[in-house]
Amino acid sequence: MADAARPRRRHLAVPASRFLGRDRELAAIAELFRRGERLVTVWGPAGMGKTRLALELASRWDEARPAEAVWLCELTACRDLRAVCGAVARAIGAQVAAGRREATLVERIGRALATEGPALFVLDNLEHVLEQAAPALDAWVRAAPEVRFLATSRERTRLPGEIGCELGPLELPAEGSAERSAAVALFLDRAAAHRGGAPAGDERLADVAALVRRLEGIPLAIELAAAREGVLGVRGLLARLGSRLGLLAGAARGREARQATMRSAIEWSWDLLDDRERRALACCSVFRGPFSLAAAAAVLAEPDAAAIDRIEALRDKSLLRAAPPGSDGATRFALYEGVRELAAEKLAERDEREAAAERHAAFYLAAGEAAAADFERRGALDALNRIAGDLEELLAVAEGALAAAATPRAGAIAEGAVAAAEAPRAGSSAAAEGAVATAAPRAAAERALRALSAIEPVLSTRGPFGAQLELLDRALAAAEALAAEPRVVARALAARGRARRLRGQAEAALEDLERARTQAAALGEAALLSGILADLGVLHHGRREMERARDHYEQALALHRALGDRRAEGRALGNLGALHHDERREAEAAAYYERAIAIAAEIGDGRQEGIFSTNAGLLEQERGAPALARRRYERAAAILGEVGDLRLLAITLGNLGALHHEEGRLADARACHGRAVALLREVGDRRSEAIALCRLGAALASVGEVDEARRALDPAERLLAQLGDEPDVELARVASGFVDLARAQAARRAGQGDEAAAHVGAARRRIARAREGSPSSASRSDDVRLLLRILERSLAALGDVAEARAGAERELLLTEGARFVRPPGGGWHDLRERHAARRLLLALAEQQRCAPGRGLSLAALKEAGWPGERILPEAAANRIYVAMNQLRKLGMKPWLRRDAEGYSLDPALPVHYVAVEPGARVGGDSRGGTGEGEGRGGGKRR
Repeated sequence: MADAARPRRRHLAVPASRFLGRDRELAAIAELFRRGERLVTVWGPAGMGKTRLALELASRWDEARPAEAVWLCELTACRDLRAVCGAVARAIGAQVAAGRREATLVERIGRALATEGPALFVLDNLEHVLEQAAPALDAWVRAAPEVRFLATSRERTRLPGEIGCELGPLELPAEGSAERSAAVALFLDRAAAHRGGAPAGDERLADVAALVRRLEGIPLAIELAAAREGVLGVRGLLARLGSRLGLLAGAARGREARQATMRSAIEWSWDLLDDRERRALACCSVFRGPFSLAAAAAVLAEPDAAAIDRIEALRDKSLLRAAPPGSDGATRFALYEGVRELAAEKLAERDEREAAAERHAAFYLAAGEAAAADFERRGALDALNRIAGDLEELLAVAEGALAAAATPRAGAIAEGAVAAAEAPRAGSSAAAEGAVATAAPRAAAERALRALSAIEPVLSTRGPFGAQLELLDRALAAAEALAAEPRVVARALAARGRARRLRGQAEAALEDLERARTQAAALGEAALLSGILADLGVLHHGRREMERARDHYEQALALHRALGDRRAEGRALGNLGALHHDERREAEAAAYYERAIAIAAEIGDGRQEGIFSTNAGLLEQERGAPALARRRYERAAAILGEVGDLRLLAITLGNLGALHHEEGRLADARACHGRAVALLREVGDRRSEAIALCRLGAALASVGEVDEARRALDPAERLLAQLGDEPDVELARVASGFVDLARAQAARRAGQGDEAAAHVGAARRRIARAREGSPSSASRSDDVRLLLRILERSLAALGDVAEARAGAERELLLTEGARFVRPPGGGWHDLRERHAARRLLLALAEQQRCAPGRGLSLAALKEAGWPGERILPEAAANRIYVAMNQLRKLGMKPWLRRDAEGYSLDPALPVHYVAVEPGARVGGDSRGGTGEGEGRGGGKRR
């Protein structure tokens, strides 16, 4: 029985190291006890620091409540209930007679606890005796209402009234960050202790942050790695993490055996599993990332109910962790890397690795190909998200298949049926063996191609674009050497052709697509052929080979219609619109775009609706309708943001950024293009990244930040020169004209007239060069045209008409709201006080855009010039005459027309808006603003 004379407190051992992090968890547990909870279980996987957390909480509790008892009972050495009772009795100082029945021991300990009054009792490492000890713990909780119980375990007790507190990894620094998170602080502290207290320099923080992220924030792994930092260094540790169980071994003295290495910590949990659970955990090692219950059932080759039981048991024992749900909301699970490594070893020991990998591949190939076909048919976001959710697993399938293709015996189990079917036709046992030796690697190569083709929709829309190229190269080389199934090869060739085009490898892309077309035609695969024709059209279009592009688009369109493929039909129509757009046939381009947008909206294909809405916006911008262009861009951005296509979203917002620049919203333009560079670098679209840098450089120069502009333009020029597309190279030169203009402005302000003239002359030469030749770079690239337009009008807006190109003198230039106007061949006029004339000019300009050559009636002009005002028709006609006469005197007389319909502007008169007002500093931001957007340097997309 309890000894009434013993002290009410037990002195806790002082840990040898500092406690770091976990403030949130400590506060949460303390709050649970404060509100009256009786049993809290801190549970989690090996190495998470459950014991250390419990000790820290007990120490703080001891300090805060000196009148209460605090006990710690370590259960690691216990193997049965009698041993547990003995350990508990010793911890609380109770005397219980030996030889008693276990039930009696439990009862006597309960009575001893009940006499203690308020107390905290920590039961450490409960998991291995949980089945025997759980009923006893339940009895003690009920017997001692003033005692709070804190248990640590790799598995919850599931007792009535238990509150589980799952302990996860330490706080990690954000990707790419070198912040001193809890995980970084722990590594630095322990490494310093091993070095005799020498602090770490900040220059190592980025490497330490990368290391603790690779160690997944697991405290034991971090401490074990820190013990070897003095020998290997942080970068040496990073380089050796491929085999973390070997690296994190034998480095810690003074620990219990089960915590001395990561391997022993995890094997302790492994030993507590039954055989079915061990097999399930071993099989789960084939998953590279999070997986669903359906995937687990397939890999375990068990009925759903049984698989759910296994996964639930492993989760309860902390050997699986909860992962974010999939795009369909389904629950998913994952393994910590150390657990995966040990489980993979166990799977190999069981001789089940190949069979499990085969089931894994079959499941993900079926799911990936179904989702890819769904995306190709509908362009649906849910299909794209399904592929994205399985991306890691499909890459694992591809890599495993490539290994099997290179090692004939590796795929023998998976391909045994194929080999057996071919063996009788071989004519002899030797021939049969040859068939087996060939069939397995051939089927493995085909599997790799199928997996890589399935993931293409994600990589081609969200990047990185080069991720699959190396794998496709290897898989295609193996497949063609082994005479793989032609349709699989043709589809993979088309995928590689598209990937190469996005990487700027036009010649190699053309070779792949032509080979794919030949094979698809020979196979009679009309659906495959139609898509390849469309891709060839896009490639030739990008190379400015317009007739070839048109021919391929029209062939593809005919096939799409014959197949009834509405989505592909819409794509072909939109591509033809882009072709007419580049040929300056604006009315035809607009009509094609509208048909493509209508089909995309009809079938719910947000991606294509976004593409061609962006293109239509660019057309509106070129036609001098900024408000309509902005609406198009904003609509497209909303759709593409929902779809999650980062590349196309960047393109759309890049064009919006160019519109900001053209209208003088230079802060918004700068923000768009700055974000664009980051996005396009992330997805790996090198050409688009370079164009975005050109636009960013132009925007930076326009706000006078010449040095920053050059830092953007110099790498863009180098990259575009490497890619070798002349209009793109010219784009970089035109963008540098904004630097010339900014330097001219600075020289003028300093009174250095000759230097200013030299910079202006350099800008003029760039403009002239871009317009030279037939066809010129300006006629071949809407990107070049756009920057030229802004540069020329910036020169003209200064009032230096002689410095603008001759063509600009034939344009009507308007500032925002027609506050200032510059008629063709004339100077700038201030209309800020001539409200009626200004409104009428804006109305005529909009009418010219919407219905060229068609007049505005007197009634429409009256409403535009004097909105809402009640005026007699005769008086209104007189006011309109006066306002029109004002415009004529400003130099508009040759361009104003009147006929039976009313007044109009000459349809041949180009009307454009400029970003700055006369007298304003070129590069000044007339609006300010901090618009956030993601831009991209290319114009139309196909």
